[in-house]
Amino acid sequence: MTLIVSTVVVIALLIAALAIFLFMIGVQLNRAADNLDDCSRNVKNIAYHAKVIGPGVVRINETGTTVLGALPLLCDGAESVAVAKGAPYSDPSDAPSRAAPVAAPAAATAAAPVAAPVAARVAAPSMVPSLGIGYLDGERGSLGYLDA
Repeated sequence: MTLIVSTVVVIALLIAALAIFLFMIGVQLNRAADNLDDCSRNVKNIAYHAKVIGPGVVRINETGTTVLGALPLLCDGAESVAVAKGAPYSDPSDAPSRAAPVAAPAAATAAAPVAAPVAARVAAPSMVPSLGIGYLDGERGSLGYLDA
C-alpha cells in the first residue's frame, strides 16, 4: 500500500512541476507577444513618418552625390588655404612652378589698424593664388577668418 501511495504522490508532484513549468512558459510567451505588439506599432509609426520624408531623400542623395564629386576640389582648396596660413616661408627645394607666398612688410602691418585684403599687400597676386583667400589680420599677422 505504501508503494501505491508513494507512486501517486510522485506522479502528482511530477504533474504539479509540469503545470508550473507550463505556466512560466505561458507567462514568458505572453510577455514576448506584448513586446512584439509594441514593436509592430512602433514600426507602423516609423513607416508613417518615413512616408513624409521619402520624396526628400532623393534630393538629399543628389546633393550628397554633388558634394562627393566636388570633394577633390574642396580638398585642393583647403590645401591652398593651409599653405597660405603657413606663410611666410621660402623653400629652395620647392618646384619652380609654385611660387612661395610673399609676406607683408612689418611696417605695413603695424600701420594698418584694421584688416586689409591680402591681394592689396601682394605684389603679384596672380602668381600666388593661395594668398587671394581671406585677409591678413594686423594684430595676429595671419589669415584672420581662418583663425580659431
